[in-house]
Amino acid sequence: MSHKFKVIVAGAGPGGCIFARDLARAGIDVTVYEKGDYEKIGHNWSDAMERSALAATGFEAPFEGKVNTGPLVKSKGGAGNPTGIYEQHAYPCMEVWSPDYSSRKMVDFRYVTTDRRALGKLLIDQAKEAGAKIQFRHEVVDIILAGGKSLGEIEAKGIVVKDIETGETKSLQADIVADDTGFNATLRTKLPAATGIAGKFSSKEFAMVHRTVRKRNKNAIDPVADHYRYGYNTGYQWMQYLNEDEIDTGAGVKHDPNNPDPKDIVKEFISRHPSISDEMIRGGEGLCLVGRSPASLVAKGFVVIGDAAAQTIPMTGCGAGGAMMGGKFAAESVIAAASKGKNDCDALWEYNWKWFVGSKRGANYAGLTALRNILQDLTHDEISFLFRKDILNSEMLTNSINGIFTLPDIPIMMKTLVGGITRPGLLLKLNAATTAGTKIFKHYLAYPPKWDATQFEDWKVKADRLFAVTVK
Repeated sequence: MSHKFKVIVAGAGPGGCIFARDLARAGIDVTVYEKGDYEKIGHNWSDAMERSALAATGFEAPFEGKVNTGPLVKSKGGAGNPTGIYEQHAYPCMEVWSPDYSSRKMVDFRYVTTDRRALGKLLIDQAKEAGAKIQFRHEVVDIILAGGKSLGEIEAKGIVVKDIETGETKSLQADIVADDTGFNATLRTKLPAATGIAGKFSSKEFAMVHRTVRKRNKNAIDPVADHYRYGYNTGYQWMQYLNEDEIDTGAGVKHDPNNPDPKDIVKEFISRHPSISDEMIRGGEGLCLVGRSPASLVAKGFVVIGDAAAQTIPMTGCGAGGAMMGGKFAAESVIAAASKGKNDCDALWEYNWKWFVGSKRGANYAGLTALRNILQDLTHDEISFLFRKDILNSEMLTNSINGIFTLPDIPIMMKTLVGGITRPGLLLKLNAATTAGTKIFKHYLAYPPKWDATQFEDWKVKADRLFAVTVK
């Protein structure tokens, strides 16, 4: 019955495109409505992409085992880069510095740097080649609902879409509506509050980010290395070489008016490094979602993907890989549901299970969100102390930066106790963060395997209670 299914996707982000591509390959009728233009799809900068997500969704990530080497691969047809989406340098290892530069750790950096605009175009091209229809300059402004108010009763029946060129709006019916509208979650937030999944993300679930790609002054004497500065100004700062001529640098801080503007942090950093010129090639700024996923990513006739589903690594703000995996899992669930001619919660629930439990992505992100909520207000001195005492060690940093929650064990606990004995207040904060993160991680691994309204509500109430103690 898959040929009878009609799917509409709101937004052509990485997750929505993978979702549409995979559905079209399975013979399902799918249309994507995107308010932007093809030429300007995606962020106008380069971004770290998880190698595992690229591999799982059909891409070859180049330069495994090499650091800052290899041919320039931005041009299509380059060695190991037939798509033209990868930058020259790959980072299987990365230095992570404490805020005061007093300590450095080497982490396994399981990312490759991609040109996000080139990646966005490629994903759209793949979806179109598979048979999906893409309508640009069309904004999905509303969702058509039927049924009751609860998660098990509500049903998405279609969307209202606006032609940006003419201003005309029209209503369209569908068996499945997918929300890939970014962190504003235009459709999900219009579901009834009683579903428990319609809430907007709060300001506390965002970071403020600024990044810029600059020309490199190759003749300047400046020994600065590729690095990631962890915990700086409640967030992070980074610098990496994209190729011989370009340097990418940026910063992110907790969304709080009392925090410094990340643009000023980047400006100050550039002023100290003569290798970074004043000539800006591309870049941008704005909010980056680092919050937790809604309790369910499905309702009857409805799935949510990407930033609308908070499929973002909390410690880094990297979201394209999570979105692509969300799109993959959602497509697998919809294809299975379509084969049965069903679109209810029971048929689509596999998507929830794959995200939260099967892949452990949702559970890992939830545990890391709890850690971030408690630890993001540590002072520079406290974080630098944790680096020097190796309480924040390479293994823990590798895991958190790559989106994995580290369960504490006896050796780690003893090492933390010995290393931090002179700072009991800091130990209390660490214990609170680790305890909260562990409880939440384990609770998410106990996510209901099948749709059951009572079990889901009980699980959600406990999840909300566990998270409440982590937010000031």
